[in-house]
Amino acid sequence: MGTHEELLNRWSLENSNENHLKRWWWEIDPYLFWTMILLLCIGLIMVFSASMTTSIMSYSDPYYFFKKQVVGVALSFFFFIIASFIRLDFVRKMSSKLLLLSVVLLTLVFFPYIGRMVGGSYRWIDFGIMRFQPSELAKLSLIIYMADTLVTHRHRAQDFWYGVVPFLLVVGVMGVLVIMEPDLGTAIFLAGITFVMLFLGGRKIIHLLYPIFAGIPILLFLIFASGNQYWKARLEAFVNPWKEPLGKGFQIIQSLIAIGSGGLFGRGLGESRQKFFYLPDRHTDFIFAIIGEELGFIGTIGVVILFCILFWRGWLIAVRSGDDFQAMLAMGIILSILMQVIVNMSAVLKILPVSGVPLPLVSYGNSSILITMIEIGLLFNIARQSKVNHFE
Repeated sequence: MGTHEELLNRWSLENSNENHLKRWWWEIDPYLFWTMILLLCIGLIMVFSASMTTSIMSYSDPYYFFKKQVVGVALSFFFFIIASFIRLDFVRKMSSKLLLLSVVLLTLVFFPYIGRMVGGSYRWIDFGIMRFQPSELAKLSLIIYMADTLVTHRHRAQDFWYGVVPFLLVVGVMGVLVIMEPDLGTAIFLAGITFVMLFLGGRKIIHLLYPIFAGIPILLFLIFASGNQYWKARLEAFVNPWKEPLGKGFQIIQSLIAIGSGGLFGRGLGESRQKFFYLPDRHTDFIFAIIGEELGFIGTIGVVILFCILFWRGWLIAVRSGDDFQAMLAMGIILSILMQVIVNMSAVLKILPVSGVPLPLVSYGNSSILITMIEIGLLFNIARQSKVNHFE
């Protein structure tokens, strides 16, 4: 009798778990899910192709960066699942604490034995088995904090001192810490997402123009008068890379060569020539150039279309959400991803200066993939709770 009841209980538990997984599967947005999977697969393939030469020369293992990326994607997928299930009211309650954690981590990068300098910048915290970039978490924590605060204090939307200035102070503190790394690109990105969300939150355009006009002279001072040659060199390389083709302009010139030599259909997967130590950062910030070289115009357009689908589904989730906080959070997330895509591709194509912003889900870098997949997990969460029709 006991054995029969035990078997019945076990069957009921297994059946319940199976139904729970089935329900989760049917509640997720299939367009968004498979677009994410395709971008991750493209990223893994292109990271392997673009990083092979560096992996062999530096680590005697052609799969070195590829294996690290696979581990990062697997870990990120775990957090993606958590983000798609976590209670959004809990996320909202933790917004201030998460923002404070980001500020603390941004500060810790400057501490000896904690922060790690790579390429002349203190942007990483070294955990031994992996490195984490706090500025990636800062992007997400800022979006969550602003979504919560904008909705909670919506009655102050027309008040400059209470509706705009507090957010400028928050992003100012984070921006200063990021600029000190130095990472001007991320600082500008944080400011950009702040102004976009303030606009979506109903702030007057004139109130947003005040800090923009005030910020431009400060930005120019930081670039030209602060004595920091890092940012000045990047701007000069953007304006005229051919002035120093083997110096400041080398990276952007090699990027344009990679894109241009791909033609319509590309040289073929794995056949890039620029990855043979011509193009720096070929598997990170400039992976889109290698995609263009190996897969051609068709391949790059395919990647752009996938990101357009990602934006379309994310925006649909935002506008159909019945909760103001969730709608604002979804808008902030999808616009953040879109801005990163535009900035990255524009830098590769010499439309904007190089800023060090990776291509979400595609570029090598576990911090970026982790935060991006958490963001997409939150989008799934919002869609499930809003009961969005995923097949429209």
